[in-house]
Amino acid sequence: MLRVLAVVSLLLLAVPVAADGRTWHGRVTSFDDGDTIKVDIAGDGTKVAKRVRLTGIQAMEQSVYSNTPSKRRGECHSLEATARLEQLIRRSHRRVRLFAQHASSHANRRLRRSLSVKVHGHWRDAGAIMLREGHALWLPQFVETRTNARYAKLAQQAALKQVGIWNPTYCGAGPNEGVPLPVTVNPKHTGGDLDIPGEWVRIRSFASVPVPLGGWWVRDSGLRRYTFPHGTILPPNGALTLHVGSGTNHGSDLFWGVHTLVFEDPPLGDGAYLFDPQGDLRAYMTYPCRVACTDPYQSAVALSATARGNDESITLRNVSSAGVDLDGYRLENPPYKYVFGTNAALAPGEAMTLEVEGSPSADTRLVKHWGKSKRILDDTGDVVRLESFRGITLDCLAYGNACC
Repeated sequence: MLRVLAVVSLLLLAVPVAADGRTWHGRVTSFDDGDTIKVDIAGDGTKVAKRVRLTGIQAMEQSVYSNTPSKRRGECHSLEATARLEQLIRRSHRRVRLFAQHASSHANRRLRRSLSVKVHGHWRDAGAIMLREGHALWLPQFVETRTNARYAKLAQQAALKQVGIWNPTYCGAGPNEGVPLPVTVNPKHTGGDLDIPGEWVRIRSFASVPVPLGGWWVRDSGLRRYTFPHGTILPPNGALTLHVGSGTNHGSDLFWGVHTLVFEDPPLGDGAYLFDPQGDLRAYMTYPCRVACTDPYQSAVALSATARGNDESITLRNVSSAGVDLDGYRLENPPYKYVFGTNAALAPGEAMTLEVEGSPSADTRLVKHWGKSKRILDDTGDVVRLESFRGITLDCLAYGNACC
């Protein structure tokens, strides 16, 4: 039965017909890891195999490379990914088809190509198979964009099924097993105004015991990662915020020290991933949402606004029968965005006021300040939207000549 299901899974992943781009054929000569191989490309005038990096997927890293499986070494999930890719290629008798929208696409010194293998006489997308089976993360692409939406959806489907890399206990029993640790990522300008990058990753705990995070690590969909130093503690019912930029660690704020933007904005999207020391993926946030796009707070918060006069404000009222925690949510009045922090919980029936002007240093639990030096709401008509960082709308307020 398992073999039948695997065949069905492969057949569902037929390679879509490309409207443009270029195709090559070749023979695989060796295997580097779960996302890189060497291919002798037919018709290139040489017998030298080229290193090819699969478009749109990111397998876990190997440390020892070999065509002999027993000699390979690497992080948890890495050897499984290499073995599965090798199996697919060997079943295709090492004959593969490569595709690129742009022939010059590369990753460092490797060619960047979509890879197809022959299954039961039909070409199938190997990258899609790897994602569906949970052997890799989705890696967003700027140039080879054809796979982005499809691959992001496949990765989110695999995550919901907790297969492969998405199984939080695959690598064995880890520290604080079973403790939920929600992750929120604020990418580039998505969670703040256009002139304030402010990228960060926040880890929360709703457990009544502290969670030691020394040796745990956060990564993006690429190779950038931050390892929490020894002695890092996530307090009971607390939060830690890892800022991407530079700064001095203090209290619940830590700094990655990366001098470039890390997480990609929607509509492209990205993800932040939290691994424990043995390599289990314990928590994550991917965005934008492409599968099962619901939120527990949809219809739980009602927006209203005071748009005239010098005291512009937006009110958020919890109209549900349960508590609402707005950490991980934002208000958007294009082009402006306001991000709620960890002190933004509403009991049933409670209301929070966000004053457009005024200093955030004067914030209380139920009165926040956007910090603007001028009015931003248009008297003739405007839109204010409350949404999650995954792009799911909780409520939208439109007035005047505007519409949601």
